Amino acid sequence: MLPAQPNQSLIDGLTVIQALAMRDAPVGCRELARETGIELTKVNRLLKTLAHIGLARQNPGRKYITGPGIHVLASQALHGSGLLKTAFDPLEKLSQLNLIVALGVLWRDQVSYLYFRTPGTSAAQAIGSLGLFPASQSSIGMVTLAGMEMEEVKSLYAGKVIPGYENSQALFFKEVQKTREQGYGLVYRDDTKETSMAVAVGMPLVGAIALSGRMKNNEQNTYLKILKNIAKEITERLEKNL
Repeated sequence: MLPAQPNQSLIDGLTVIQALAMRDAPVGCRELARETGIELTKVNRLLKTLAHIGLARQNPGRKYITGPGIHVLASQALHGSGLLKTAFDPLEKLSQLNLIVALGVLWRDQVSYLYFRTPGTSAAQAIGSLGLFPASQSSIGMVTLAGMEMEEVKSLYAGKVIPGYENSQALFFKEVQKTREQGYGLVYRDDTKETSMAVAVGMPLVGAIALSGRMKNNEQNTYLKILKNIAKEITERLEKNL
C-alpha cells in the first residue's frame, strides 16, 4: 500500500537499479530513461550515484552495467531472507518428478525466480537461471497475486495491458479470484501443451513453489498433493527460523 508521503527519489533509484540489473547488455542513459519513464537528467544523476557506491559502472563505451556491489547486495539479501536457503533441500525432493521445479517471489507485476530447475540439470544451475516473467502468465504469479487484496491487484494493473489477458482485465481479475478460492495457481499453455501449478509458501505469504511440464489430467491431483506437502515443509522451516 502506498504511504501518504512516498519518497519518490527512493522509488526512482530502486527502479533504475532493477532496470539495470535485468539487462544482459550495457545500456545508455537515454535508453534507460525511456524504459523507466524517468526524466533523463534524473536517470543520469542516479546512475552516477550508483556508480559511486559500486552498484553500477561504465564500460569503455560509457554505457552502464551492474557493478560489484549488486552481487554483494544479492548475496546479503538471499542470506538475510533465508527463503532460498530454507527451501533448497525440500525442493530437491521434487527433482525426481521429471518436471520443472521453481521457487519465485512477486515483484510488482512480475515473478522473480530464485530457483528454476529443468529436468536433467543440477541444483546449482537452477539458481538465478531465469529472469523476470509476467505474473499473469505464471502459476507462481497468480497464487501470489491471489494472496493480495483485490483492490491492490486492481491498482497494480491500473492502466496496463495484462499479458495473456490483453482483451479483458475483468477476466484476469476473475481468474485471480478463482485462484484464491481454490488455494493454488494453475496455468495451461496452449503453445507448449504444458501445465504449471503453484502453491504459496510462508505465513504470511513470502513466495510460491511450482511444478511445470506436460501433465495428464489424472496426474494433476497427485502432483498438487506432493507440492502442498513440500510447501508445508518449507513454511514450517521458515517459521522455525524466525
